[in-house]
Amino acid sequence: MRHAYVRTDARRKGVGGQLLQYLQKDQEKPILISTWADAVWAIEFYRRHGFHVVEREEQKRLLKDDWTIPARQVETSVVLANGKYGAR
Repeated sequence: MRHAYVRTDARRKGVGGQLLQYLQKDQEKPILISTWADAVWAIEFYRRHGFHVVEREEQKRLLKDDWTIPARQVETSVVLANGKYGAR
């Protein structure tokens, strides 16, 4: 999945958390999320839902290998992973 958003008028009502829970429900593989490093609200949302920030060197590797984004975006992004990421 490339993008998922909650409509502005539906935010802070649990919709995003429910969507994330649904997406993880039957997923056996780790889930990785990339967002802008300055998007602290997004990072905190994912942390509240059990994700952790991946170590910086691993982030760079993942962003270069698994995403098709410009080098500048690699430098300004952060990668978060759910608990299944460390259990690979």
